[in-house]
Amino acid sequence: MSAVALLPIGSASATVAYPVKSKTLTDNPLYAAGALTTTTCSEKPIKKLSASSAKSSLNGVLACLNRTWAAQLDSSGQRFSKPKIVYTTKTPKRFCGEAWPKGSTTIYCDSSRTIHMVLTRTLLKEPGDLYLLNLLAVYYGEHVQNLTGIYRAFQDVPYRNKSELTEQNRRYNLQGDCFAGAFIGSVWDSLDRPRVDWDDLLYYLRDWSDKYNGTRKSITYWAGRGFKSADPASCDTWSAASSKVA
Repeated sequence: MSAVALLPIGSASATVAYPVKSKTLTDNPLYAAGALTTTTCSEKPIKKLSASSAKSSLNGVLACLNRTWAAQLDSSGQRFSKPKIVYTTKTPKRFCGEAWPKGSTTIYCDSSRTIHMVLTRTLLKEPGDLYLLNLLAVYYGEHVQNLTGIYRAFQDVPYRNKSELTEQNRRYNLQGDCFAGAFIGSVWDSLDRPRVDWDDLLYYLRDWSDKYNGTRKSITYWAGRGFKSADPASCDTWSAASSKVA
C-alpha cells in the first residue's frame, strides 16, 4: 500500500544525486506560499467493511483537500485543477497504461490526473483510524507534485547509477508523505481526534518502508515534519541531506 513512483526517465550523467540542482524541486513557488490555510474538515464515520460509506467519507475529505490545495496554489501563483477519483472494490488489471502493481491499493496517474483507490476488505476492516484519510492525502500530494511541475522535474533529474536513481525516488515519495502530513496538520483541530490516532498512523506507515519509499525512520520523520508545521516549505526533500532520505 505504499506510494511507489515510476522510475524517472532522466539519463545517467556525471551529476551526483545530492545536491539536486533543479529550482523547480528546491525552490518551488509552493514553498514560499506559507503554511496551509487552517480549514474545517468534518469526517463522516465509516462503517466496517462498507465500501459505500468509505466512499462517502473519502469524498468529504477530497473536498477538504481541494479547498486546501486550491488556496495554496493560488497563493503561490500556480494553476490548480481538481484530480479525478475512481473507487473500486476489485483491483484492475491495468491503470494509466501499465499493469497494476501487485500489492497496491491506490495509484495516481499523472497523465490523466486520476487517483484510483481500491477499497479492499483489508482497508475497510478497521476504517475508524486515520489510515484511509492519509492514504488519499498522500496520493493527492502526488497530484500537487504534478500540478507544480515537481513530477516532471523529478523525471528529468540526472543520475549516475541505480543508487542515485532510487534515492531520487525516495525524495519524491517522502515529499508526498510530508504533503499529506501537512494537510492533516492543517485540519487537525477540526477532525476531533485524539493525538493517539496520529501516533498510530505513524506506526502503520512504517510498513511502507522499502528502497523506493525510505526507511521507517525517514517515512515517520517526513510525515511528522509536515504534520507539525502544516507548511509545504518543510517538505523540501530535494534539498535535504542524503541521510534524511535514506
